Amino acid sequence: MVKRVLWAITGSGSFLRDVAQLFTKLRREYGSGLEIAVALSRAGEEVARIYGVLDMLGEIASSTRYGGIYRSSYSYSGFPLAGRVGTGRYDLVVIAPATSNTVAKVAAGIADTLPTIAASQALKSGTPLIILPSDYSEESVTQLPCRIDLSKCTMCGECLKPGFCPHGAITAGADSYPTIDYSRCRGCGECALDCPARAFTCWEEVTVRPSKIDLENVAKLESIKGIKVVRSVRELEEVIRYLLARA
Repeated sequence: MVKRVLWAITGSGSFLRDVAQLFTKLRREYGSGLEIAVALSRAGEEVARIYGVLDMLGEIASSTRYGGIYRSSYSYSGFPLAGRVGTGRYDLVVIAPATSNTVAKVAAGIADTLPTIAASQALKSGTPLIILPSDYSEESVTQLPCRIDLSKCTMCGECLKPGFCPHGAITAGADSYPTIDYSRCRGCGECALDCPARAFTCWEEVTVRPSKIDLENVAKLESIKGIKVVRSVRELEEVIRYLLARA
């Protein structure tokens, strides 16, 4: 029996690449027995591009009726995605990672983006809903996109030469130091590999301290029947596999 999963992407880059790799692994492992659909909020699409995930979605999303990539509330066949979730067409809905804004909206019952609409409909239809908050504890670890450490930059000019960045995202700033144009960056990571001074870093892990209200909203999610809150990609994988086995 074919299992169906809807993965919703919000505007958080916190371990987004690791989640994408997880879904890539699941797609290959389950083969035709697993249909995966991907839904992106507007901010989610931007973040997915910057973190190099947007270009991975073609291999993750299934080319089937209930697969595909959704950038609005309507699917390619004209049927609202909300209706599909609301009528139980998916066995599982996953929001990972979820911004604190998305967590707050789901906790308050607000549905105004694809991820929050999917969450609302999942709860109405009794479809299991897994959420991985980006702000999950008093000290949460997150990942940064590609950036330039100007303390290491030697102003050699290599990164400004044509072809250094495959997407033309590196330009000279007003102070003559190189800068990354995030409207062009696709998170390929080539800059970190090719910079002679190793001034570019990608996916650096840093610790952040979420606000009290953000943590309270995570606690609210945990109290809602039908929602499973996880705090790591490893736990996310365990819960996905468990629920798919029961579906």
